[in-house]
Amino acid sequence: MQDVIINADDYAMDSAVDAAILQLADRGVVTATSAMVLAPGWPRSAEALRDAPLSRGLHLDFTSPFTGEVFPRQSITGLTIRTHTGVLDRKRVKQSIEHQFVLFEEHMKEAPDFVDGHQHAHQLPIVREALLEVLRERYGSEASRIGLRICVPRKWRGLRASIIARTGSIRFDELAAASGYATNSDFAGVYDFNENADLEKFWTCWLNGLEGPLPLIMCHPAGRSDYCGDDPIRGARYREYDWLLSPEFEALTQRVLKRPARWPLASP
Repeated sequence: MQDVIINADDYAMDSAVDAAILQLADRGVVTATSAMVLAPGWPRSAEALRDAPLSRGLHLDFTSPFTGEVFPRQSITGLTIRTHTGVLDRKRVKQSIEHQFVLFEEHMKEAPDFVDGHQHAHQLPIVREALLEVLRERYGSEASRIGLRICVPRKWRGLRASIIARTGSIRFDELAAASGYATNSDFAGVYDFNENADLEKFWTCWLNGLEGPLPLIMCHPAGRSDYCGDDPIRGARYREYDWLLSPEFEALTQRVLKRPARWPLASP
């Protein structure tokens, strides 16, 4: 069997997201989740996460409605342009990253098992260098025990996935490897988040094509609720939740000989 990290993004976004992720973790489907520690509900969400049977990571955030005063909200397009042109305020980027680590540790009582980013912002120029600097300063020789999500698909998985890789993840992969960080060996889970997407087709393709000893597939589940917030992919979240709970998904993972796994250096 091939181990695979199944990571649910956006923990702490709201109670429906949290409940879905925790249920999927209890069933052994989701093996990692990354938390939005700037969300107002993070202190409450953290309590439920502490004893959950999965790896617990920091979902660095510069683009959600939760970003606040330390680093005002950016669109992912605007953030990408400003990082690649070098005009982003490096000092404020580092301050925001430090602030998010403090919030994670304050409520989880430990360092994150891994780090990734909302809309993959952690891999962008300036941001990735600031992240590596914060890790070195906070954790010293233990920094490399914290995993880093690499968003590089090792084979063609569509234009969206390729764009994500080429806007910063290829270089981030090189920097992480040079510093000895634990990273995922492959990356999948990118699609257009259309609520009518054929998830069985996508997941069959992803699971059959994963490469390396520890690939990662991201997902974004949420239970159904009377949600009124700013979430353009809410319909897709509901569909993902239903799919990951389905007997068809369980049969697929058994058929393709995949075993859900945590980050290798994560806390037990």
